[in-house]
Amino acid sequence: MIDHVREACRISCEILKECFDNFDFETEIEVAKYLRKKAKEKNCKLAFSPLIVSVNNFLEIHHKPDKTKLKGFVIVDFGIKYKRCCSDVTRMLYKGKPSKEELKLYKLVVKVQENALKNLKLGKDYCDLDLKARIDFGEFKKYFEHSLGHGVGKRIHQKPWINFKSKECVKENDVVTIEPGIYTKNFGIRIEDTVLIKKNKIEVLTPLPKELIVLN
Repeated sequence: MIDHVREACRISCEILKECFDNFDFETEIEVAKYLRKKAKEKNCKLAFSPLIVSVNNFLEIHHKPDKTKLKGFVIVDFGIKYKRCCSDVTRMLYKGKPSKEELKLYKLVVKVQENALKNLKLGKDYCDLDLKARIDFGEFKKYFEHSLGHGVGKRIHQKPWINFKSKECVKENDVVTIEPGIYTKNFGIRIEDTVLIKKNKIEVLTPLPKELIVLN
């Protein structure tokens, strides 16, 4: 199963790179349609409907891409299935010119995510990982309104759960997402990777660059 998840992640990243390298879209739904088309071209099913979120749609937990014109931060959350195994990855775009404060918040989310990846070690309690991420957000922790992550495999959301209620600990061969984010009525920022837990290290299965992609 792990090899199938790894391949699903590789294909997802390949599609996203193609999308970002050839970005010529004006609305959320145009981006979603492109990702659907590329998944179909590669004979893959979607793990979930692509989540493309911009402008004032960030407080909708499962926003469906619509004709909203891209402006400011844009969340692109995407995953496909390869031999019934799922992938899950999120990267960020920015339409326009980000302010210093927006860039500062983006760097904060990246830092929280990278710290959480460093803390993914065998035997650690997943609930502690979630709580540590909230501490790392400092004054912005109130805007982190979902769990730090979840397991990925035959289902896009499965055990182990990475939240403050979790009773599970990090085990070898766990495949999980790490996806901290902050959300307000005006913008949202999330960085997400699918990760494999190994004996002495982790393997990030979705190694796309995390730099904010600024679109003119």
